[in-house]
Amino acid sequence: MNIANIRDIFPVKKNYLYFNFAADGPLPTTSKAAMIDALEECSEKGLMAVSKQIAIYENLRNELSILFKSKRENFAFTKDTSEGVLLAMLAIDIKEDENYIVATDAFPTTIRMMENNCKGHMRTVKMNAPEPLQDQLLKVVDKKTRAIVLDWVHFFTGKVIPLDAIIQLARERNIFTIIDGIQGAGAMKLELDASGIDFFVTGAHKWLLSPQGSGFIYAADHVWQRIKRRSFGWLGYDWGDFSDFDMEPQLREGAAVMEYGTRSYSAAVGLVESLRLFNALGIDAIEQHNLELRKFFVDKIMGKGYETIFNEKSAPIVPFKTAVEDTLSLKKRLEENRVIVSLRNGYIRAAFHLVTDREEVEKFIDLL
Repeated sequence: MNIANIRDIFPVKKNYLYFNFAADGPLPTTSKAAMIDALEECSEKGLMAVSKQIAIYENLRNELSILFKSKRENFAFTKDTSEGVLLAMLAIDIKEDENYIVATDAFPTTIRMMENNCKGHMRTVKMNAPEPLQDQLLKVVDKKTRAIVLDWVHFFTGKVIPLDAIIQLARERNIFTIIDGIQGAGAMKLELDASGIDFFVTGAHKWLLSPQGSGFIYAADHVWQRIKRRSFGWLGYDWGDFSDFDMEPQLREGAAVMEYGTRSYSAAVGLVESLRLFNALGIDAIEQHNLELRKFFVDKIMGKGYETIFNEKSAPIVPFKTAVEDTLSLKKRLEENRVIVSLRNGYIRAAFHLVTDREEVEKFIDLL
């Protein structure tokens, strides 16, 4: 499959110039059709057979293992990023006299969730500060630090953190890493098993072009050598065929132990189909396509006098504004011309993905 040949499976392209993947990704028709089939079967036949449910989650693990070059047993289905972060924090079980580190300029909902659910003390760094992130971390870690929780890609600036340096710093001090991947997963390449990341969490409704209410948590093999394996709910146990509940169930293998409650079958069906699209295209080609469009866009609008927050290592996210037009007015004008973007921190935020082609970017630039 070639990126240039996928126009027909994204109807959004018929109606809009869509550059809002950092907020929500449009669903491909392949995922939509699979979800409709699943819902119709549930409606006509009642609850989905257990064997069929099990199969779809195994398919999900297989597709994730291909996309992220990782063992299939290291993945579990979640409904969003916050759930994944919470599961990782519960697994680590940070005590009241211990601490964890977050970025104050990360996406705020995750920080609020940790404040409300973690017993330990929060220490902070900033992703977008002039001082390198690893230098900031060295100033706040100590022997009581249990986890470093960071975004792989900043939701506003597109800045990519130096994963290798941060993971090395954490591993040397026996500190867990929890990486929020929602602004990078599907847009850029990452080989999880080789990365050394302990927990990688993401919702799939942005760059992975999947239904809301779908996502995953990755837990590396070595995690279970450092913390106790336990279940957070009934699905963390292997119940066999769900016909004998007098048995003593065993904990499920790998990350599946973290799937604590009843999952959304239709959301999982949609996610599997979207992942198949990514694997058919290849993440290397997708990343190259995205970054080439980002570079083309930045060069052109800077030539028009627009201000951007950009560096060569950024993800395919570009915040921009101009001194000659109010940002709110600019966004309204773009919307009137059926251009879909976001407003963030006084800037227009545009994002570039496999759905977008060069011709659409050129039309966007002409409107500016």
